[in-house]
Parts: sequence; C-alpha cells; structure tokens
Amino acid sequence: MVAAHVLLREYLLSQLAVTSLLGTNLNGSIYAGSDLPEKFNPALGPGIQIFRAGGLNNAEIPQLIHSRVQVRVWADDEQYKIASDLYSAVFDALQGATNLTLADGTILSAEEVTGPAEMTDPDTNWVSVYGFFAVMARPN
Repeated sequence: MVAAHVLLREYLLSQLAVTSLLGTNLNGSIYAGSDLPEKFNPALGPGIQIFRAGGLNNAEIPQLIHSRVQVRVWADDEQYKIASDLYSAVFDALQGATNLTLADGTILSAEEVTGPAEMTDPDTNWVSVYGFFAVMARPN
C-alpha cells in the first residue's frame, strides 16, 4: 500500500511553483522520509522533507489512508525568506487539494491542521518552516 507522504512527494514534484524554488540536491530536493539524506546540502538550495507523523486508517474502509503528515522545508543559514517562500508555495499547492490522481494513488484531500512554525536547527544552523497536514488518500 502506498503511503500519503509518498503521494504528496509525487504531487509536489509536478508543481512548477514549488520545484522552481528548489535547489540542485538529489531526488528533486523533495524527500519522503523522516530523515534527510546524509548528503543533503542546503547550500545547493532548499529542500522539502515529508513524513508521516500519525493518523489512523479507517477500519471500515481499509483502502482509505488517513495520515497526519509533517511537511518541513529546510534552507541554509539565515535563509528565512527562502524557507518561508517555499513553504508558502507548498501550502498553496496542498491546501484544499482534492481528487488528485497520480501514478500510485489518489489524494482525496489535504488540509493544513497545524502550522506554519519556524525553527533553526541548533547543530547545523539550517532554518526550517514546517506544518502538519491531514491527508486522506487511496492507492491505485
């Protein structure tokens, strides 16, 4: 079964308003996982990290995926505007999205439920803007 964060990645990679703000890191600078790749370098441009942060599937309709997904944008030191602009583009692409049919499944709905929030990583000084989305999807 496909995961909601994987479908969101697939969809965001097709959105020019999002991809035009990304850098030249591997995988289109959009990562579906709880860890950034070891070689991620925000000096090459910002990146987007998407991962499941909770949610329960519907016991009565098992083919529906209900997930709480965190979408986190990373940018280099002091690049607050870049991080904010990229998160805004992601928000515009996802907020209220309905019935988006992709190769691996359909995003039935996506709504921001918490966010955006900002932070600076104390170890790397990279800046981050993140929020949580409630996503309902179904695999193909």
